[in-house]
Amino acid sequence: MDAVEFERISYAADAGESPRIRDDLRKWMDASGVAEDVAHGVVLAVSEAIDNVVAHAYPGGAAGGAATIDLTMYLDENDVVVTVADHGLWAEPTSTDLEHDSTGHPATHGRGIILMNTHVDEVAIRHDREGTSVLLRSRRDREDA
Repeated sequence: MDAVEFERISYAADAGESPRIRDDLRKWMDASGVAEDVAHGVVLAVSEAIDNVVAHAYPGGAAGGAATIDLTMYLDENDVVVTVADHGLWAEPTSTDLEHDSTGHPATHGRGIILMNTHVDEVAIRHDREGTSVLLRSRRDREDA
């Protein structure tokens, strides 16, 4: 598959960077002609993935370097694809119950993957000792879906 447009940017894994990342992504999709409803869903899904990196990937800081979020964006003939990657640790969910945490208190986390799946057509998550990558894919134009 040949990418029509491709861009990769690294950001600090800091909650303060989230608005800038979302803005950069919106500008890139707008310039690339991605349908507005598709772009909105992709931004929401990417925002959730970014929040997960900030909250979970670097619990004790980055080992041997800066804590980063790598955003890779590309378009092919039919899809917009964004990958959010970190070089931190995978955090296993503490509970599979979306209403309560492992101590029985109301859950404050755990809906991120559901939210991502709601806003894009495909979510794939890969984690290993090098970090975690979340691939988010959506059709470029909902009329083609």
